Amino acid sequence: MLVSFDENVQQQPRPELTAKAAATHSIPPPSPGLRQRLLRVSEWSLSVALASLLTVDILNPMAGLFTLVVLSILTFLVWPWGWLMLRPRSSANSPSPSITAWVLRVSFVGFALVLLGAKWWLVLLAPAAQGVDYVGSSRGYAIALVVLFGLGTLRNGQLLARLSGLVVDHPARLIVLSFGFTGVFGGFALSLPLSLHEVHRLSMLDNLFMAFSAVCVTGLSVNVIAHTYTWAGQLILCLLIQIGGLGIMVLSAAIAVVTGQRMRIRRSAVLAEIVDAESVAHLRRLVIAIVSSTLLIEALAALLLYLQFSSDLVFFAKSAGAIAAYGPWWAAIFHSVSAFCNAGFSTFEAGLEPFRGQPGVLGVVVLLIVAGGIGFPVLYELAARLAQTLRARRRERMSLHSRIAIRATALLLGLVAVAYLLLEWHGALAGLGWPDRIMAALFQSASCRTAGFNVVDVGQFGPPALMLTCVAMFIGACPGSTGGGVKTTTVAALFAGLRSELESRPAYLLDRALTPATISKAIGVSFLSLGMLAIATFLLLLCEQQQPLDLIFEVFSAFSTTGLSTGVTPRLSSTGKVIILLTMYVGRIGPLTLALAIARKSEPVRLELPAERVLIG
Repeated sequence: MLVSFDENVQQQPRPELTAKAAATHSIPPPSPGLRQRLLRVSEWSLSVALASLLTVDILNPMAGLFTLVVLSILTFLVWPWGWLMLRPRSSANSPSPSITAWVLRVSFVGFALVLLGAKWWLVLLAPAAQGVDYVGSSRGYAIALVVLFGLGTLRNGQLLARLSGLVVDHPARLIVLSFGFTGVFGGFALSLPLSLHEVHRLSMLDNLFMAFSAVCVTGLSVNVIAHTYTWAGQLILCLLIQIGGLGIMVLSAAIAVVTGQRMRIRRSAVLAEIVDAESVAHLRRLVIAIVSSTLLIEALAALLLYLQFSSDLVFFAKSAGAIAAYGPWWAAIFHSVSAFCNAGFSTFEAGLEPFRGQPGVLGVVVLLIVAGGIGFPVLYELAARLAQTLRARRRERMSLHSRIAIRATALLLGLVAVAYLLLEWHGALAGLGWPDRIMAALFQSASCRTAGFNVVDVGQFGPPALMLTCVAMFIGACPGSTGGGVKTTTVAALFAGLRSELESRPAYLLDRALTPATISKAIGVSFLSLGMLAIATFLLLLCEQQQPLDLIFEVFSAFSTTGLSTGVTPRLSSTGKVIILLTMYVGRIGPLTLALAIARKSEPVRLELPAERVLIG
């Protein structure tokens, strides 16, 4: 009663203060709730006005004075829209946004200003450019602006706050949306005049395809990088490859560690499981080790590649083509990042085919592919064992995961290389001497599972070799790596489960038993992957008039984020490009992660049904 009485007393205003306030302010200020509603109405009105003007510009682009007036109004309205997007929200009903939401807001506003500047650049450049049509480019930038304004202001500006609330405590959703937003922003960045040699040939869909192929470390290309993108565009591709290879969650964790910020417990626990950390406390050291070791390996490999490229500058200039203008340093850095992240992008016009007679270049690339595809946990454990050996200490027993990953990688490298030699000795490898044939087979064996580089024309492979490559791509790399596929350990667990069923005993690998949960997860990942492959293949066969085996190969390459192609990719229709883009996206984040992201929270089972046998097989 005493507490309630005190609260009532404190809530009653003092008479002298009330009178003073009334004398000072004849008109009371609007309440915080009314102010928020006015701001939301203003934001909604601005978004409608901007979208309407952009729609007019899309329907009637590059129309001289009319376009100048439309752009002037857009430029005038975009500044208050940007202020409303970035305004602080500190009221009780609208708490301050998280770091994720703030980064998204800044990205939306920044890209809107840059794209609007690109439209001004086109309008001012068009009168001086004779015989060049910028209509398609102007429409592309306008469509990108509509997407940004729609995402930024949908539902009165509350979308980002709600989106941040949905994903901040849900790692699967965070992975899905972070890769999606990175791909979209990367596509917009690749569409800027600074990134393209010829802006009038801009295709927003092609740039989105290239951006998602880079962030998903796939390597499928719908255009020749050296002919299409300037040094700035190639730098954007390289950064997207690095982001996709390390993983956005690992990078965000590294930034949080460097800046001294704290991560949420749930997100830290999931990240610790992804990178195979012993505990959440061990996560900080492991994340820094992953990022620093990646940069160190790429730097050393770039130095070795530079020494190879610069040893014969005449041959380099002849082989590199248009990229020779940027020098061997940039070629070495780009290929080092692309190889370690298992992306398969090459800035050379003919890829690495001109270097198939140089074992120094191919050897460095193969080592990078294997190191990136074997996984960070295995690399970390190998480094620890090396340190123990140098210090003359007793080496600890390697974990089961590392032993399986190393043996499976070595076994696949050997078997696929021998199969390529047998299948393509008189086929795609026929024009090479026997040392180059062996080197090419070993290189393609390392590259076919997830990297995507090629020193021979994959389009010349026969159906058996293409089928073998599809199997290798489906298996992919190891968990915790920069590669894709269902992973080597998943296939090993499936074989262990099959053997246990046939022999009616518990499942085991090497000298350790496997839990039923591990077998169930392997079955789930494989089943979902096969389902995704079947759907994508059906849709691509439905809309493309190409050889069925080439289209199937394209789907497997996209889903496994390998990037090998028989030459179908540039000839795909717009619908086919979208299908392959989504296949790359699902393959990179993983079908199981996608299923967890869209799944609802499970409810407790209230009814237990009777069991009954079902015939299997």
